[in-house]
Amino acid sequence: ISEWGHNFRPSYRKIKDFADYIEIKNISGFTATATPEVIHDIKLQLGLKDPEIFVRGFERDNLRLNVRITKRKKEKCFELISRYKTPAIIYTASRRKAEEVSEFLNLHKIGCAYYHAGLAPEERKKIQEDFLNDKIPVISATNAFGMGIDKKDIRLVIHFNMPGSIENYYQEIGRAGRDGKISSAYMLYDDSDINIQNFLLSNSHPDKQLIKKVYDAVCDYGRVAEGNTPAKEIQINTDYISSCVRTELNRGLLVAALNILESGGYLKQISELNKRTSVRIIMAKERLHNFTKNTSNEILQGILLLLLRQFGSEIFVNNVYVSLFQIGQGLGLLESEVLDGLNTLDNLGILAFNNPSPGQNIILTAPRINSDRLNLDFDKINKSYLYRRKKIEEMVNYAYSGDCRFKFILNYFGEKVNDYNCGKCDNCLNEDKPSENVSVYLKEIILRTLYGLTSPVTEAVLISVLKGNKSAAKFSKLETYSSCRNHGKEEIKFALHALISENLIIKANVKNNLVQLSDLGSTYLREKGLTQPVKNIEFNYEENLELFNLLNEVRKKASKKFLQEGYLICPDSTLKEVALKRPKNRNELLSVKGFNHRMFNKIGQELLEVLYEFEKKDTKNKEEEEGKKELPQNIKETYKLLVQGYSLSDISSLRKLNEAVISMQIETILEYAPGTEIKHLIPEETLKQVFEILKEGFTDLKDLKENLNVEINYPLLRIAAAKFRVSS
Repeated sequence: ISEWGHNFRPSYRKIKDFADYIEIKNISGFTATATPEVIHDIKLQLGLKDPEIFVRGFERDNLRLNVRITKRKKEKCFELISRYKTPAIIYTASRRKAEEVSEFLNLHKIGCAYYHAGLAPEERKKIQEDFLNDKIPVISATNAFGMGIDKKDIRLVIHFNMPGSIENYYQEIGRAGRDGKISSAYMLYDDSDINIQNFLLSNSHPDKQLIKKVYDAVCDYGRVAEGNTPAKEIQINTDYISSCVRTELNRGLLVAALNILESGGYLKQISELNKRTSVRIIMAKERLHNFTKNTSNEILQGILLLLLRQFGSEIFVNNVYVSLFQIGQGLGLLESEVLDGLNTLDNLGILAFNNPSPGQNIILTAPRINSDRLNLDFDKINKSYLYRRKKIEEMVNYAYSGDCRFKFILNYFGEKVNDYNCGKCDNCLNEDKPSENVSVYLKEIILRTLYGLTSPVTEAVLISVLKGNKSAAKFSKLETYSSCRNHGKEEIKFALHALISENLIIKANVKNNLVQLSDLGSTYLREKGLTQPVKNIEFNYEENLELFNLLNEVRKKASKKFLQEGYLICPDSTLKEVALKRPKNRNELLSVKGFNHRMFNKIGQELLEVLYEFEKKDTKNKEEEEGKKELPQNIKETYKLLVQGYSLSDISSLRKLNEAVISMQIETILEYAPGTEIKHLIPEETLKQVFEILKEGFTDLKDLKENLNVEINYPLLRIAAAKFRVSS
């Protein structure tokens, strides 16, 4: 009910589908705790107070849930249908995709029909009947298909695109295996699915300015002045409205804007069912009698006499609904002739003729006002947007979840099953999933990266930092920059969404898709010893004393020049701040606390020159120092894994590099940090043997291996030799 919205009246069948699963009893005095969002919404909209809530029956024992992350979706559909056979339903997010999938499968000798709301009712009915009668094995459809379908033997349901909510997804997969036999549901996911859902969402939530422009455009097209309420309907001319709002306005966005204006009481949309031709005679009866008696126009005379016979005196008082076709039949005229006749009578002032134009029409229900005075609940509109966006995020979390699929759904609907595993979904069966070690490794890197970033970033930026993309070069100082360049984007996303589901990462801004480290995530890093407390930046005399003295020399010269005490030209506290901040230009110097234009006029340029020369010298010294001590960026992660006690094979697997490359990296690490422990890589006895042979003068790895009595591979032998060199 929450998903359908306040203005939509679902069928009895649709309500019953959910009534089978959620039972709500209105028992006074009992307060339910920890109810999920979906139950809260149902409770709110049904007006229940203090209900006792029972959630049950969401699990389907015969249904196998799976998610595949892929861009080759059509090929995957063909593969799945070939494996699981038919009948099958493929749900797509758009009409075009439904048609494309159908065409692809037919080309590959799988009979498939497409179904969407753009087809004629007769076509839709025929396709449904053929599917029910097994004449068509596969249907490729938008979610318009399936509400009236009760086919029990559907073996496979594929979501070609990610649905907009768990509710929609659960309802649609529920059409598989109603006969109780084993059936499968697959969701094919890639990042473009999020863009599709966000596009659909934005089309149903126009902003404030667009709503105001649509209102003005509709009123202008109907030539309605402020303060007036026209009696006639106004046609919705999409081209005219688009030119007024100065943007390409699709139908979804326009309808959403009109719906909001209608809910505010400013207009009413006229449905096709309510579009009826009406007439009312406005000429006095005596004058009308004279006109019909004396007119030589037989068509006008015939129309008036037919209307008087059919409606009598009522037609003088009220608008009466008429059919052009029936009038034509009664007089032996074409509809176009009847239409011309009624328009002529309207122009002569004999009757009022209202013939609604084809297409969408509205009627104003309140006098036109200045659009700035529209009183609409924009807060509610924004909340609705964020609510729907959260639904999309839940679907993304489901796609990337490493937990049991049914457990995710059960928890979402309020069946708390913390120790539950269905044993039949792709996650429980561990199909096509990255190894557990890789996930833990990636999780820790992601957490450390967000800790280092300090402020929220988008998922795209985070992934760019981890993979070391050029677009994220400004973050290259981070120790985790480029640490996951050998890992796939989807693998990183799996780990990221797992962290979100574990509440170690939170969404800082749902609308802009920003993520940040949670308090729980910070605690996790501290407990694991993966972070160091951030030190407060303060003036350090040892680090800044030399610069402060140089700046003070500038002030002394100015003191002699202007015959003023130094503290009057620039106080010590301000000079310390300049030494700490190290501004690079005039604007940065003036932004230093306490520094003003008067000071800049006296010593500003001289201070900047000193700062420039000092920074140049300081940078050179730091580069020389770092060149001596700091590990190369590309092997920092290997070093961390080494000191954490991982084996060579584990480091190779985690870093996505072969053991030979890792051994060369460890060789470099030992040159930078000779004390690094390697006993967990090579048994102590083996290491002793290697050292003994090396002392004899053997240096070639092949010779070393031939003279050893123990089994050891070349990468480990290289590490042992490196350890011997740095120890010597």
